[in-house]
Amino acid sequence: MLEPLRTRFAESLRRGGVDIKERIITAFAELSRQKGFYRITVDEIAAQAGVSKRTVYRYFNSKEEIIEAVIDQFLSSTGSMLERIIDSDQEPGKKFEDILNLFYYVGRNFINPLVMQDLARHYPQYWKKIDKYRMERARSLIGALFSEDPEGQNRLAGGIDQRLATAAVLASIQAVLNPEFILDNQLTLEEAARQLVELFKHGLIGRVNGA
Repeated sequence: MLEPLRTRFAESLRRGGVDIKERIITAFAELSRQKGFYRITVDEIAAQAGVSKRTVYRYFNSKEEIIEAVIDQFLSSTGSMLERIIDSDQEPGKKFEDILNLFYYVGRNFINPLVMQDLARHYPQYWKKIDKYRMERARSLIGALFSEDPEGQNRLAGGIDQRLATAAVLASIQAVLNPEFILDNQLTLEEAARQLVELFKHGLIGRVNGA
């Protein structure tokens, strides 16, 4: 399940065709993989997109506007991937694993250590936007995964109350997958997400539904 998701996620960030605005957004996203956000210059964005610096400023008033556009596209793409996971025919345990693995993939390919440092030091307002979006989506998605099935069978190992499980997952995501915790503990978002996958896979889901 995750390999097709990775392909669609990458394609969604690279799409744009001849649309100049999309080319600028894609160029910034590609540069951020090597340079983070803060160190990228408008000259580099223009060169990567194959347009002039003047053209960049025709579509965006500042680099910060480009960053916000990249984040908006990232959130939209991630949201689409999450919806596909939820709508799939997989067992709840596998869906939950795929959601956390998607966070793992995002940590490796978009919110890399350089981006994480820049969000913490230079663009905390954009991290707040990411955090607000992901928590709103996570609450509804995790609630759906942890809900009881039509036969009244609890999907969680050991009969754990779904309200408690939902609160625990949301609190863990917010406490662990954030710039301060990751930088203070010398982790990467990728490493932290991977360990959360293992924690919840074995601690909450266990072997229920083939997880």
